[in-house]
Amino acid sequence: MFFQLWEYLRYFLKKENEHSIHSPYYFQCYLGLQAYLRQNKKGNRKLEDLRRSFLHEATRIGSRDYGAGSRWLGRGDRKVSTVARRVISPLRTSLLYSYFCQLTPAANVLDLGTSLGINTGYLAKQVSGTLYSFEGDPNLLALASAHLGQFPTIRLVPGNLDKTLENVVRSLDSVDFVLMDANHRFDPTMAYFRTIFPKLHESSIVVVADIYWSRDMKRAWEQLKGWPGVSGSLDFFACGILFFRPGSSGTHLVLDV
Repeated sequence: MFFQLWEYLRYFLKKENEHSIHSPYYFQCYLGLQAYLRQNKKGNRKLEDLRRSFLHEATRIGSRDYGAGSRWLGRGDRKVSTVARRVISPLRTSLLYSYFCQLTPAANVLDLGTSLGINTGYLAKQVSGTLYSFEGDPNLLALASAHLGQFPTIRLVPGNLDKTLENVVRSLDSVDFVLMDANHRFDPTMAYFRTIFPKLHESSIVVVADIYWSRDMKRAWEQLKGWPGVSGSLDFFACGILFFRPGSSGTHLVLDV
């Protein structure tokens, strides 16, 4: 917890607004994000009703966590409301993911970590092709699938992401948008990116959630920013955004949202 507080203080002191952005592309991108957040500040009614329902659900479910999340939630049965408080992103973050997804062709979208499916639902509203959403915990997947069935573009992929991701990526010609919100350890995070990277293109965007969740995630974020082929990044503390646009390398911004 101290690590996150310290990192947030550093972020707070470093963050900037649109007046510090010199690149025309990132300037318009940031202004577009601010407008999108204002226009959608109440979110999607059905998804927000579902968010509130999960936050008050007393049913207990089992746990199968392949990543580092169990450090917060412990082992054994947990109330859905307890899980929801830990894993559901704030509305503003869900909207941020949705906005950056819509900046891509969104024909092939990867959601690494379905969880309870709130972010998945927001992404699905932007998808023009197929959204592949991966979840290793069968209990979370059962809860998510009960409401994600309304989105015909979603294909849920159950099982350990270490084993399922490669097969899906191999079947795709390209990947337009990725939300990486799984495992939260350095080695798996880097392995997932290496698997996906060959299918990315200049219009692709990769979002890395919880970049200051732990020292491992901060280390992964720093390495991903410097990855050959990454042209720029935006740091919103809750997540980081990676771009792959040729001719615009070296733009790394810490921004308020």
